[in-house]
Amino acid sequence: MAEIRFRVRGPGWVETVTATPDWTISKVIMHLREKQGAEPSALKYGYPLKNIDLSNTSATIGPLNLKGEAITFVPKEDTSSAAATSSSAPPDVPTATKPAFKPKAVEPDHTVVEWPEKDGYLALRVMPDDNSCMFTAFGGVFQRADPAPALRREVAEYILAHPDKYSKVVLEMEPQRYAQTMLSPDRWGGAIELSVLSDIYDIEICSVDVKTQRVDRYGEGKSTRCLLLYSGIHYDRIAFTMDLSLPVDFDETKWDTGNDAVLEMAQRLAKQLKDAHYFTDTTDFVLRCDVPGCGWIGAGAAEATKHMKQTGHSALSEMQIT
Repeated sequence: MAEIRFRVRGPGWVETVTATPDWTISKVIMHLREKQGAEPSALKYGYPLKNIDLSNTSATIGPLNLKGEAITFVPKEDTSSAAATSSSAPPDVPTATKPAFKPKAVEPDHTVVEWPEKDGYLALRVMPDDNSCMFTAFGGVFQRADPAPALRREVAEYILAHPDKYSKVVLEMEPQRYAQTMLSPDRWGGAIELSVLSDIYDIEICSVDVKTQRVDRYGEGKSTRCLLLYSGIHYDRIAFTMDLSLPVDFDETKWDTGNDAVLEMAQRLAKQLKDAHYFTDTTDFVLRCDVPGCGWIGAGAAEATKHMKQTGHSALSEMQIT
């Protein structure tokens, strides 16, 4: 009997299944339970997504034509732990002690571009405006919960361990001081941190600029890439999803570096966001420091960076000049 190979994608895992047409739904579920230790509440396939009838456990998979399909595995929720979490856990709060420089608002329709060739969508995953957006965006590529503190520590340790590459000249301050400031939840991450994270995680990080649609690559020559979107003051994550109703746990966030189609789609998404004015021109925008008693006002990213280095203040907001 001919074999049927298909992929099943769950939260944080992908399983390639080799079956035969006479496999029952029950056997598929048992196989996934043994391999992944998870029970599905739903299995979805096709485009648009259709539900496999899990109640008919004796039905065979032959008529479903699953060969080459990518099946989405929706796990059952642990209602007991969910209830405990909702009743006892405190509400989420930003880790930063000062307000961050907020990105501009954008309509949901502008955060998605359809990708017909992949039967899905490239989507913008908007990060919290808590001064750690770059770390949160990158950490989500590896589905890490609250990744910013750990990533900051890893970056600081890497910089101190590589003084030849990250010298005072490169960092524009003593490496020890730079590493110390990087541990602060109020400190922004940028090109240096992206370069470090690319080396630590052995992944090419592509930062797509909204204003110009330029792609800045950190770690060229690696086999895998991820995509971030930069709007001038803020980083978000770019991900592929088969269905917009799926949770972000099912996002595809890493691609082979030989796949330039995803870069073209990301640039299309960036252009769409530019047309929706989801960017800040950092060359001449006017900023105000919101730290009580400061009162500093300046123009452009260079002046803002100088002020932050001199004072340690990072609670900046854009002034609307009419």
